[in-house]
Amino acid sequence: MKYLVGALAAASVAADDNPVVVGQTFLARSQDPTDGSAPWALTSHGVAEKLFTVNEKDEIVPQVAASVNKVDGLSFEVQPGEDTPVVWDLKLKPGYKFSDGTEVNAERVANALMELNKENDNAKSSLGTIVATPRDNLTVRIESEIQTHIMDAVLAEWVFAVYYKDADENFVYTGPYLIEHFVVDDEIDLRPNPNYIDGKSLERPLIHVRKYPDGTALAEGLEKGEVDVAFHLPIDTLPSLREAGIRVKRFEVGYHYMMLYNLDSLPDMNVRRAIDVAIDRSALAQALAGGDPTRSLFPEYSPYHNEAGENYGEMEQAAALLDEAGYTLNSNGKREKDGEVLSINLVAYPHRPGLGIMQPLIAESLRDLGIEVKETLMSFSWSDTNYFQDIIDGRTFDILMLAQHTLPAGDPLWFLSTYFGTDGANNHANLSSDAIDCHLAELSLAEDMDERVALTTKAHNEILKEVAVSNLVTPEWHVGLSERMADYKPWGSDYYVIRPDLFVSAIKTDAPTLEPSEGPSPSVTMAKNPPSGSPHSPTKSPSTSKPTAMPTASPSISSQSVTDNENPAEIELDYQSSASSRQVVGLLLLALYALASNTV
Repeated sequence: MKYLVGALAAASVAADDNPVVVGQTFLARSQDPTDGSAPWALTSHGVAEKLFTVNEKDEIVPQVAASVNKVDGLSFEVQPGEDTPVVWDLKLKPGYKFSDGTEVNAERVANALMELNKENDNAKSSLGTIVATPRDNLTVRIESEIQTHIMDAVLAEWVFAVYYKDADENFVYTGPYLIEHFVVDDEIDLRPNPNYIDGKSLERPLIHVRKYPDGTALAEGLEKGEVDVAFHLPIDTLPSLREAGIRVKRFEVGYHYMMLYNLDSLPDMNVRRAIDVAIDRSALAQALAGGDPTRSLFPEYSPYHNEAGENYGEMEQAAALLDEAGYTLNSNGKREKDGEVLSINLVAYPHRPGLGIMQPLIAESLRDLGIEVKETLMSFSWSDTNYFQDIIDGRTFDILMLAQHTLPAGDPLWFLSTYFGTDGANNHANLSSDAIDCHLAELSLAEDMDERVALTTKAHNEILKEVAVSNLVTPEWHVGLSERMADYKPWGSDYYVIRPDLFVSAIKTDAPTLEPSEGPSPSVTMAKNPPSGSPHSPTKSPSTSKPTAMPTASPSISSQSVTDNENPAEIELDYQSSASSRQVVGLLLLALYALASNTV
């Protein structure tokens, strides 16, 4: 009974709606949160949520959880890996439900934490092995092998999605959307979760997430009117989009573009250092038409920023380092040692368009030094010979270009441990350093902020000393928007593309006045003298469905910039009338659904 009523309620929501089409160059590779980066992608798609999250101001805030408090055990005398665990009590918010109406309780959350910790290596980076047990219906006790004083930040890491498995072994989540149709490497159809905590499912549009093979194809889809939210766009596509009158927003992201060195295939530190100093980071930022050139692994606005060295290329110093390593120029102008030419496989992936823009520029600098360079653009299609997981697992790269958010939960420990700890899940460089491991172990114990900054700096300097990574640029990203999504505000990089606050923009009219009417009146905003007007799965070719630019219900009034040739007395109205009938029916059905959920 409850499933029938729930389906009817969802149908009432969708009856008059055209889906908002979100175009991206990545897609969740499965619905299984234990599958590598799947929980990150599912959260980005608005399907999954975490116990804690990061808001628009980069503050850690409770999401499914209400709080987490240390019980005992955090002591500087207790070292990571020893028998005495650190104990925390996690309190859940009352009234939270999974998308099928099932209660979010301590037992289900504890089971999820335990399974993630066992099956997904990313859930071990900050805590090691954990034991999660329900204490009462809304309290989970967590014991961790590795100590931390920032459990809220740890539980805000992307891997800790909240879910349970139903009787058919389907994964069920808590986010504002649920998956109605899922095609691996192609598309996802989403509908509003009727049990979402804020009760606004009737105000949310249907969403179709479509995978595009690269940023250029995504921009073409936007220009053709196939896409409402294009996330995110290559810089070289922006002039034509703007010329076509398409809205583009620019925003700063917490990602860093960097290169990881394969220490197995490039064991000579002088070779790695030569490559590092040859790169002109300022030129890369110019090619990206935005962003900050940097050697620091953390952004300038953070206390962990640690700039060291110049950002422009130093070719003479690079050449001297190669000479010192024994790689001298032969008669063909190639760097050679003991009869073997120095050859580099420089690997990038397409769903971060900036990597593809920088790759040939870096290759050109290395060729100018006499290094042979093979440029490989990885594929996310499993059938291709350059499938990314095969390259990673087979370690056939010499340099791996990647984009990584280095402070996804506001603290540096996860990133440093995952990428540069000896046992890190993403230690693609295969770096093993007792000094770095020691600094990271101390960092996991430190409570004082100044001490955390100092320990982070020590680990950071040691990583740079090993030349395991070359950081390049902190980028800016661009998102293209249709008129019906003009109010969409990107933030949180691509960790939160589809959020609870994603609504279709309000209808706009150029009428200068509005006559009052009987009954409740729509809200009105008068804009006077407004200013003129910023880890991942692939899929197949885009579908041919094309959205109609028809807005649906919006819960709030937007504030948009208008150009000089627009009416300065522009009025923006809440969209209410055409959806009112289905909202009334939907609300009645949702009430029946809630009643059935509690009685069946």
